[in-house]
Amino acid sequence: MTNSRFARAAVGAVVALAVTVPIFAVAQSTPATVAYDRAAKAYASFTNIDAQFEQKTTNPILGKTAISKGRFVQQKPNLVAITFTDPAGDRIVGDGKSLWVYLPSSTPGQVMKLPANSDGAVIVNLLGQLLDAPRQSFVISGGEATSIDGVATKKVTLVPRVANSSAFQRATLWIDDKDARPTRVQIIDPQGIDRTFTMTTWTVNSVLPKDMFKFTPPKGVRVTSNIP
Repeated sequence: MTNSRFARAAVGAVVALAVTVPIFAVAQSTPATVAYDRAAKAYASFTNIDAQFEQKTTNPILGKTAISKGRFVQQKPNLVAITFTDPAGDRIVGDGKSLWVYLPSSTPGQVMKLPANSDGAVIVNLLGQLLDAPRQSFVISGGEATSIDGVATKKVTLVPRVANSSAFQRATLWIDDKDARPTRVQIIDPQGIDRTFTMTTWTVNSVLPKDMFKFTPPKGVRVTSNIP
């Protein structure tokens, strides 16, 4: 799957989902819910996140896998900048009003400009959708100890309690035992497409450049609001 296909497939997958979740009785704590609660508490304390990531996308329908790398920067509540180093030059920017998707590696000469709250928003708020939601939104299981690149983690699986209430059918978090940050996140969408993000470095609550979340379409590039 090309990076453009990934971006188009991801558009609408994770961000700006208006979900109404019924309230369920609080379940008894388990190793999985304890790890999840630690991660949710840690996420709530972040004003921004600056992470280097590697993304692996596997499409079982096409039998293809793609690897991409880059920098993910999020400023709460609704600013994001994803700058790919592989493929170099590709960018996805959410400036709070619009989401800009610029992928010259695969769709040169074109920029997609989408509403920030549309179904076309990309992975902008991935962690927020998983950690800034009521615990009762998910069936939480797992909690087993797992090592990710030498980092001790707890593996926690989330399944939405309400069908079609989320853009994923299953999510798995590998939560760092030390600082409760997700070291790896795996999302399985309703089509079975697997998107796994590994954060290789991660800084929170840092001072970010003022122009980090600005995007100006390059000269001569066509701006479209239509998702291919």
